[in-house]
Amino acid sequence: MPQNYLRQIHAATNVSTLGGAEAERAALARSGKLHSVHWVVVVVSLAITFGAWSFSSNQVKRNSNAQFEHQTDQILGVVSERIKQYEDGLWGGVSALQSHGGNMSRDQWRTYAETLNIYEKYPGISGIGVIHFVPEAKLEAYERDQRQTLSEFAVYPVHDGDIKLPITYIEPQDLNAKAIGLDVAHEINRFTAAIKAKDTGIAQITGPISLVQDEGNTPGFLFYTPYYDDASETDKREFLGLVYAPFVFKKLMAGTLGKENRQLHFSVRDADSDLYSENTLEHPAPELGEPFTKEIDLNLYGRTWTFFVWADPEFRNNMASNEPLVILFGGLFIDGMLFILFVLLTRSNRRALDFADLVTQQLQHKANELEVSNADLEKFAYMTSHDLKTPLRGMGDLTEYLEEDLELYVSSPSANPQVQFNIERMKRQVLRMDNLINGILVYSGIGTGVETNETVDLGQTVRTIGNDLSLNESQLIVDDELPCVCTNSTRLNQVLSNLIGNAAKYHHDIKNAEIRVTSETVGEWMYLSISDNGPGIDSMFHTKIFEPFQSLQPKDQIESTGIGLSIVKRTVEFYGGTIAIESEPNQGTKFTLSWPISTSPSILKDVA
Repeated sequence: MPQNYLRQIHAATNVSTLGGAEAERAALARSGKLHSVHWVVVVVSLAITFGAWSFSSNQVKRNSNAQFEHQTDQILGVVSERIKQYEDGLWGGVSALQSHGGNMSRDQWRTYAETLNIYEKYPGISGIGVIHFVPEAKLEAYERDQRQTLSEFAVYPVHDGDIKLPITYIEPQDLNAKAIGLDVAHEINRFTAAIKAKDTGIAQITGPISLVQDEGNTPGFLFYTPYYDDASETDKREFLGLVYAPFVFKKLMAGTLGKENRQLHFSVRDADSDLYSENTLEHPAPELGEPFTKEIDLNLYGRTWTFFVWADPEFRNNMASNEPLVILFGGLFIDGMLFILFVLLTRSNRRALDFADLVTQQLQHKANELEVSNADLEKFAYMTSHDLKTPLRGMGDLTEYLEEDLELYVSSPSANPQVQFNIERMKRQVLRMDNLINGILVYSGIGTGVETNETVDLGQTVRTIGNDLSLNESQLIVDDELPCVCTNSTRLNQVLSNLIGNAAKYHHDIKNAEIRVTSETVGEWMYLSISDNGPGIDSMFHTKIFEPFQSLQPKDQIESTGIGLSIVKRTVEFYGGTIAIESEPNQGTKFTLSWPISTSPSILKDVA
């Protein structure tokens, strides 16, 4: 307490020296003045009020931005998933052609296309067709052959190129009649993507074009998948043609993303070409850089589509919150009350200061709660799983005690066989619960703690895993070119052990298993593949298998916690990589993951 204030109190206690009502009035006046301590409290309280208001405003802004980012990711995710679905349909056409020796008649293709039911299964698609590769020297004979089933068939337009890639079949034929006979080699965007698909064996999308069958002359593109003859060596396969689908971009977007109940809108461009836009008077597009706007590139099959996403007023209204204003006006009201209390009840200064301190503590406590809430949620799963270990360990001990106590009874001729059976069941269930908890601990612990990196010989690591799993060299085939990486060896070993272990565990004929590990290094990333000749996985389960506690096999057939692939996915994504599966029933399974060559702290910061 300031010395001058102490002196005033001391003077007030000696009113007898002043005498009468005047002395008492003087003492009350002196004690009724505001002092520096009062002003300090008021200023500090105001600072905390504005600090809490600022923090709350920023928190609302962060939550709104997170919601905007989430919905933006949903839009791009839906587009990517739909394009992947179209690719699967095109590869199905490739399989159908190859099942007929690389060639199908017009009627056979029509029958196949009708079974696809494309307008229901693939909304937004304009059709599905076949493009044949025809050398210049064989063009006339090819046209004569096609006119046997379609009298007006002709390859057009005429151009000087040696390669002819005419659209031979497309269904539904009546809606795409203008496209039949069109030589896609005549135009650079169509031709470039076709040749790239031929050379790489990978599906490709063309640059922006106008479809001949689109009377609106709006932007569109073609989606190619190549097919070849049945030669065994990939680099010597003979290119036969392409299965393709034409798309009008606005129809694709209408079939993929309906506008109903959608609060974000977007436009798409390919390089300098505008493909699609929802910029209308009803939903005008703001300038990039304004709140709730974002531009992001989506790389798809050889093309980069740039999405510009913005929120409509309804989204902005939904994201608005009165909480910061409530905090601000609430804090200002409290500060005003403090000031009034200081003016009217100066002699109750201590109680007023305590009240101000209480308010300050409450505001600070609320700010601290907001800061640590996310950290508490992250720790919750780990702590809960860890605490479950103690009672589970007790259950395991009790099971062992019970087994020991009943040992004489179980071995006696009159023993009920169900007793030993039930004891074994209890032990298995305790073991399974322990495995589940360990899985949760591993899953929730990814990304926590200090990352320790070391040089890992990938080939030696894979072979060690194979030895642990009792796999010989014919069962586990390891690429001699596997690189060395600088990373957390424990995390990488977890990933590889899960993938190789699953390939062995779920194999239908382990004696004849062929589990192959190969890699390719591109820039700062390693692309690692683990493939097998096992029973395969239906595409409908390709997403489900990465979810925690999901297993495609009954628990009584194969002991599995169902969390292994979840750990793999979360670990790979923590290091900035991705994991994908290629598998069909009875055709084996292939997992491909990307992993940085060096997981230095700067790399982790960039991908976090």
